[in-house]
Amino acid sequence: MLAQPGQRLTAVDIEIADGAIRRISSAGENPAPQGAEEIDGAGLLAMPGLVNAHSHSPENCLRGVGEGLLLEPWLLRMFGSSGLYTAEDHYVNAMAGAVEMLLLGVTTVVDHLWMTPPSLDGVAGAVRAYEEVGIRAGVAPLMNDCDFTGELADAIEFDLGPALMSEQVRFLEPDDLLAQFEEAVSRWHGSSDGRIRILAGPGGVQWCSDELLGGLADAARNHGTGLHIHLLETFLQKAVCEKRFGRSGVAALEDLGVLGPNCSLPHSVWIEEEDIDRIVATDSIVVHNPAANLRLGSGRCPVGRLHERGGRVAVGTDGSASSDNQNLWEMVKLAALIHNDGPRWVSGADAITMATTAGHGVLAPGDRPDGRIVEGAVADLILLDQSADGLAGVQMLEAGLALSESGRSVRHVIVDGRVVVRDGRLTTVDADAVRSALREQVERRRRDVEAPPASTGDAMSRMNTFIRSLGESAATVSSQDRRR
Repeated sequence: MLAQPGQRLTAVDIEIADGAIRRISSAGENPAPQGAEEIDGAGLLAMPGLVNAHSHSPENCLRGVGEGLLLEPWLLRMFGSSGLYTAEDHYVNAMAGAVEMLLLGVTTVVDHLWMTPPSLDGVAGAVRAYEEVGIRAGVAPLMNDCDFTGELADAIEFDLGPALMSEQVRFLEPDDLLAQFEEAVSRWHGSSDGRIRILAGPGGVQWCSDELLGGLADAARNHGTGLHIHLLETFLQKAVCEKRFGRSGVAALEDLGVLGPNCSLPHSVWIEEEDIDRIVATDSIVVHNPAANLRLGSGRCPVGRLHERGGRVAVGTDGSASSDNQNLWEMVKLAALIHNDGPRWVSGADAITMATTAGHGVLAPGDRPDGRIVEGAVADLILLDQSADGLAGVQMLEAGLALSESGRSVRHVIVDGRVVVRDGRLTTVDADAVRSALREQVERRRRDVEAPPASTGDAMSRMNTFIRSLGESAATVSSQDRRR
């Protein structure tokens, strides 16, 4: 058993009751209670379930879209051609992502749920999927109310026109969004015996007013939940924040009271030394998304420097249209490899910690030692076949898990004390039926995705020209400048 990186135990029994790990003892020391469900762990490795700390479930039917695009034109391509989503659409996409993740040993997901526009019906669809399939989920309805990119464009006398995000999706007023968040919390926060949590989900510093950012931060603290916000993913976002605030977006978030132990910051690519100091000092959590940042040419999160300062870093896949799957093992491997030209390398143990203990912190669950197999922790664990490809030849366990495992070794998955995958098959839903429903949605959207309207092409062209006009972008900054 790998209780946590650096702590391996052999020949032990794990007793689970009421969704938590009740007791860990030497094998055979405490016979199982009469009528208890038993799993034979011979030849298996038990470890904490993985946490996908940043995803977007609506992208599960949009894989492969926007290849070769930077983030901002990619977003225009996405929202200009993906069409509207019903509550059932959100249900199908969330269910499909959860099925994929559970079979790979991911027991928890943070779904930064974009909707066009935000609605309680959309949240209801995603929550229903997560409740039925049995995964642990933090659902963060993504909320924007403005686009400050226009201020930067105006300053250099550039007409963005339809390339503004506010021209592509309908933004709601801050009061309406805050009311939606309160209602979502009242309906679903803590449902399924605490397995479902509602997080505040502002879209990004560049897309939210001070009123919305401050209001969501206050509401999240009042309800004892987390706040999940994209942070400085691209050079353009960094420039927009500097124009808007006269300082970095991280400094602005600190001034607005957003940063803190319950605040998670996906991407965090274009952050400077002072920003790292603020993030670490406030105990905020960075969420590294290596595949998406590579796919969209955004750059790299300075994971090594964050670790040097004692910062908390989790890891996520991002949506399936930017990283193209929900396999967190691939993100763990990338996280352990792509920083090896920096001052501090990311070890296998670091990467596994990012995918377990640090990931649980994004849900702001309190003081329990979640993300480890210890007494009192939530019973979210996976059992891997040590004779399967990936583990059969491993000498150094943490490094082998991070660099060799792909998810093919996962045999059993337990979430909140319930066996949701047994012998590689889901026990809760029909996986083939879920995939069939997803394919139907793919086909329904195919025409618009393959041939987006001319207005979308115009918007993408303007955005590309605007990025080039700034004289610097994530794609043109030298590797020396962006070394981490």
